[in-house]
Amino acid sequence: MDDNGPADFVSIQDAVNSSKNGDTIVVYPGSYVGNLYIDKEIKLISKASDYDDAYVYATDPEDPVIHIIANNVTFRGFALLGVEEFDQTGIFLDEVSGNLIGNNDVVILKYGICLLNSSNNTIAGNTINPDNYEVFSSSGHNPADIGIKLYLSDNNILSNNVVNSNNDMGISLQISGNNTLDNNRISQNGVGIDLISFSQGNIITNNSLSDNLKGIGSDGTAVNNISNNEITFREEKEERSFNISITLILLSAVFVLFIIRKMRGMAF
Repeated sequence: MDDNGPADFVSIQDAVNSSKNGDTIVVYPGSYVGNLYIDKEIKLISKASDYDDAYVYATDPEDPVIHIIANNVTFRGFALLGVEEFDQTGIFLDEVSGNLIGNNDVVILKYGICLLNSSNNTIAGNTINPDNYEVFSSSGHNPADIGIKLYLSDNNILSNNVVNSNNDMGISLQISGNNTLDNNRISQNGVGIDLISFSQGNIITNNSLSDNLKGIGSDGTAVNNISNNEITFREEKEERSFNISITLILLSAVFVLFIIRKMRGMAF
């Protein structure tokens, strides 16, 4: 399909509505307007060489940009833009399994990718970076709270995602177990990875967490396997810089007092 004409459909939703289980819809580079509702087991794949060449612009702020209620859906290679100033979700997996969400760019949204009561899905190679918001937004305001959120969702794989600059959490797991988070790059969020409300049996490994206020958070209600992650803290760097500054100020003050006393001693 093509936004300019010669393909079978101009609207992605029209193509979805006309498809049947097992179909593949190939989307050519272009700008496509309207939220998408996917209720069939299909593959929706961008033919663009770069996901920033195939845009999906939401028009209804009350619904997710992409709402998936079918199993075994592939959604790959798009840039998703929400409606400004609304608490909107980019990709919402709603009680589904077996889906592949890959290589998408998610901006101008309150929540990047959300899973509700969904299992055995793969979320891989996506970029959730509200810093890109300034490129598309007139206000330049960062609306994002959580990059990827799992709620009541088990046995999912989150790998090779880039999750940056969210106000609250990069990745949040709530009442979600036995998920694998591997090789994600998570930076400049409030909390890098947050495990709460009996989220247990999760494997958190080989992730890079940098410049978050807190690396990996847990409320202590469950046991998880956390290993081989590289973690640096924004607050440690700021505190270290602050301590060094205070030390230098104190040393300077002591030196000045020493000089003053010396001079007074010489004067008398």
